Amino acid sequence: MPDTQTKTAKGAMPSREASLHWVAGAITLALFLTSGAYMRWLRTPPVGQLDHATRAVYRSRHLFLLFSAVLNLAVAGVPRLRRTRKLVAGALLVTPLLFVVAFFVEPARGIQAASWSRPAFYVLFGAAIILLLAGRPRLRQ
Repeated sequence: MPDTQTKTAKGAMPSREASLHWVAGAITLALFLTSGAYMRWLRTPPVGQLDHATRAVYRSRHLFLLFSAVLNLAVAGVPRLRRTRKLVAGALLVTPLLFVVAFFVEPARGIQAASWSRPAFYVLFGAAIILLLAGRPRLRQ
């Protein structure tokens, strides 16, 4: 095998596709953080001061970045490690429950209500960080 490839924890060489997904997920996760900073501190006026429809579009697209980062990191095959897989799988099993409750409870509370969906997104973000760190390419020893 060429020296440019790295070894996984079990000693097998990762595929180029898996590496591509990891890189795409890492870049998208960075873009998620950057878009959040943009919406909060750089955009004039800040997204929080926009009309409801425009604010909803900004926020939904921002969250789509998080979803695509998590999916790319998962497709990269990172959760092959037993502990990582169990941790991420457990976290991801919680999020649908939170989103279902949010679907029924939050609309009646208005656009600012996020008591159920916000924790679900934090769990997804945590899963993305775990996948990012667990799947980072390792230098050949």
